[in-house]
Amino acid sequence: MSLSKVGKRKIDQEGRIFQEKWERAYFFVEVQNIPTCLICKQSMSVSKEYNLRRHYQTNHSKHYDQYTEKMRDEKLHELKKGLRKYLLGSSEIVGPEQKQVFANANPNETAVVQPIEDVAGNLWEKLREKIKSFMAYSIAIDEITDINNTTQLAIFIRGVDENFDVSEELLDTVPMTGTKSGNEIFLRVEKSLKKFNIDWSKLVSVASTGTPAMVDVNDGLVTKLKSKVAMVCKDSDLKSVCCIIHPESLCAQKLKMDHVMSVVVNSVNWICSRGLNHSEFTTLLYELDSQYGSLLYYTEIKWLSRGLVLKRFFESLEDIDSFMSSRGKPLPQLSSQDWIKDLAFLVDMTMHLNTLNISLQGHSQVVTQMYDLIRAFLAKLCLWETHLARNNLAHFPTLRSVSRNESDGLNYIPKIVELKTEFQKRLSDFKLYESELTLFSSPFSVKIESVHEALQMEVIDLQCNTVLKTKYDKVGVPEFYKYLWSSYPKYRSHCARILSMFGSTYICEQLFSIMKLSKTKYCSQLKDSEWDSVLHIAT
Repeated sequence: MSLSKVGKRKIDQEGRIFQEKWERAYFFVEVQNIPTCLICKQSMSVSKEYNLRRHYQTNHSKHYDQYTEKMRDEKLHELKKGLRKYLLGSSEIVGPEQKQVFANANPNETAVVQPIEDVAGNLWEKLREKIKSFMAYSIAIDEITDINNTTQLAIFIRGVDENFDVSEELLDTVPMTGTKSGNEIFLRVEKSLKKFNIDWSKLVSVASTGTPAMVDVNDGLVTKLKSKVAMVCKDSDLKSVCCIIHPESLCAQKLKMDHVMSVVVNSVNWICSRGLNHSEFTTLLYELDSQYGSLLYYTEIKWLSRGLVLKRFFESLEDIDSFMSSRGKPLPQLSSQDWIKDLAFLVDMTMHLNTLNISLQGHSQVVTQMYDLIRAFLAKLCLWETHLARNNLAHFPTLRSVSRNESDGLNYIPKIVELKTEFQKRLSDFKLYESELTLFSSPFSVKIESVHEALQMEVIDLQCNTVLKTKYDKVGVPEFYKYLWSSYPKYRSHCARILSMFGSTYICEQLFSIMKLSKTKYCSQLKDSEWDSVLHIAT
């Protein structure tokens, strides 16, 4: 029996259907028979309360438990209205399947059919006008795969206007066919910016994934962009930030745990292809299904992005070993103490990385806050290195549970050192601008000697302004800058530039979630121009 049949059997036996009470309890609704989180738009393939509750408690309860009784109902109504904008931007845009989606999301409103491209065109015009109002802007660039498995270059823009309102918008998606050199990517980015008549002198920074095509010192995209900006404005120095939100990539490249991952992935693929009835595996299989749905399980990098899946595998290790042996497929690694310790370390490390990952994610994150989180994680890596040297496994509970030797911790110090080196490398991007970031986040405590001379007079005046200091203490960053007087023009400009910076390409990764959510028979039949319009409206 295949994994899909296991899921269907369980659903059929238990009559598992989406329950309306889950909307208020966990902020989930059903979109095309798929439970979908109203807050982050992640979808679950099974209507199981355990999955929905765990997702809510893990990712959103900290911020949304404050809404109770009437306030919770109002928040639910607000999020439902937002779902329409997320999917297709307006009740005026409907396709054959979307009518039912909108009816579920907000049954009291009637949709009026209007061509998708017409509405998108209006939004593009509004975006052009909005871009004109930006004091400063930055871009984030990443490669994504659309519903037809075509590689697309996703370009997002983040801008700050005179009122210090921040806007993040999808600027363009460009099919990437043929070569993917830095120069080719640059030409396509340049063409996209030209469509919106963007002022190059206001471009502050570019966030990318750090691939050679992006950051190569001779022919990378960032190098090309810096040259372009320097030609337009001699005093401008384009900043570059490499995205740190890729724990799976860090694990695969730096931890070098292929000998663990190959066994884990092969084991689960074999189990899923044969099917099983053991209740011990139910949690593992639902963890897989809720996280990935119809996505393939054998992609090792995708596995590493979900520490919980590795944790479930570890917890089911004895049962998996017994099952594989009983079916004539024994794997000696599953009973090897050294291999098990390596798996335990990987479980702990991916959990730590995923905790950081979640903290770094979110809409309109301020780059200074992300910098603080990365510095904190680097400090943790230093602590863990010291602890492991003493075989102190306090922060590696899974490894501690299987450790039998006082020197076990020493084996993993090189892994920590590799990660520490990589984080120091990523952190170096931010360190180049540390004084500028500090001036933004701590204007009243920064030392004047560290401030650029052009800003020193205004910063001295600011630090002596008790009214603004009181406001800063009350509202904090970045809200404070909405109250900053116009008598600080240079400092306001500086803060707008910092506030415009992307700290990661996470917003590009969210586009993949939108594509997954919109992957329907109707959307797959759209023309390229219509599909681009849907994505623009949805974001």
